Amino acid sequence: MASEKSKRGRRSEKSSADALSVGTRCVHAGENRHGRAASLTTDIAQTSVFALPNVDYLRDIVTGKSSDYYYTRNANPTTAAAEEKIAALEGGSGCVVTSSGTSALLAAVLAVCGQGDEIVSMLDVYGGTIKLFDVVLGKLGIKTTFVPYGEMERLERYCSKKTKLLFLETPTNPTLRCIDLAAAAKVGHKFGATVIADNTFATPILQRPLELGCDVALHSATKYLGGHSDLTAGAVVSGDKTLVAKMRDMSVTTGGVLDPGASYLLLRGLKTLEVRVEKASQNAKCIAQHLRGHKKISRVMFPGFEENEGHEIAKKQMRDFGMMVSIEIKGGGKSAERFINSLKLWYLATSLGGVESTVSYPVLASHVNCSKERLKLLDVSPATVRLSVGIESCGDLIADLEQALRRA
Repeated sequence: MASEKSKRGRRSEKSSADALSVGTRCVHAGENRHGRAASLTTDIAQTSVFALPNVDYLRDIVTGKSSDYYYTRNANPTTAAAEEKIAALEGGSGCVVTSSGTSALLAAVLAVCGQGDEIVSMLDVYGGTIKLFDVVLGKLGIKTTFVPYGEMERLERYCSKKTKLLFLETPTNPTLRCIDLAAAAKVGHKFGATVIADNTFATPILQRPLELGCDVALHSATKYLGGHSDLTAGAVVSGDKTLVAKMRDMSVTTGGVLDPGASYLLLRGLKTLEVRVEKASQNAKCIAQHLRGHKKISRVMFPGFEENEGHEIAKKQMRDFGMMVSIEIKGGGKSAERFINSLKLWYLATSLGGVESTVSYPVLASHVNCSKERLKLLDVSPATVRLSVGIESCGDLIADLEQALRRA
């Protein structure tokens, strides 16, 4: 049967991909075409439904005897290729790709938690994550306890027998604080919790949460995995096949699946992930060093600096310090706005991770829904500006920052 042949192909491809370096996996994992005449890129299966030859064929699919495709909301070959590639990069046994990072998180949470369960989450997470936990999951009877960064060493105090999920993010958005994933995962597992780590900022090129003891690695694939600011997607990866199946079921049931065309764009972006991350990381390091001590900047937040919270942890668990730099402009919010409005090369944008360099204004973007009290705990102010460093010439990027700072 064709479905059995495709399953054998996927298994052999994964085993061979495991032996390859990460850069080679970026290009080849999930897309093995050796030994047959085929398109060099993965074809877009631009269809919502697949024709089936007979009732017995359908029966085999719905009873689990066959893994062939029949409805794109359940599975699609273009999307499956993207999932295999991301799983290979994170070192997981399976991946579920979704329509956004938020939909990926929702699928993961609903696979683990139900009414009456509790989540323990870092407070230093993406603002949209806080809203999902507070507003949406709260309505479902799932309570979330947020742990400020300064309390992470006392994480155990916040967990209980009701804790079903521990949610982590490192480096954090936008202050780029880093936490010890291995240590936090041990605490979560002590209480029987599933540990999810948002790996969006680091990518599997720089950090692999599953290797550090986490159960799930989460991505807003809209950012670095896609890398070209032309798609919206999310992904969750796990080494636990049963958990992957539960997350997939929740994604299918809630409808947050990815369109095949977007899956193709995601595959395209993933092929250059390593080279983009390496170039942007070099640029970020150069820019952070240049801005350090600048007369118009009161603070530079970058994991590569000793004064950055979690620097030693970043050195231990990350391959490099990442592509993000955050700064505080002297003069407060008005000066920060003048700085942003004066930029000519950097774009003001509410996302990150593309090949082009962008700036974000957290108090009006990622953390717009946070109260003044919560912003204070997060160490975010109207003077905070987040830089997503792209792959342009570093000299040009610095020159543009300099002219904008003169006008701040």
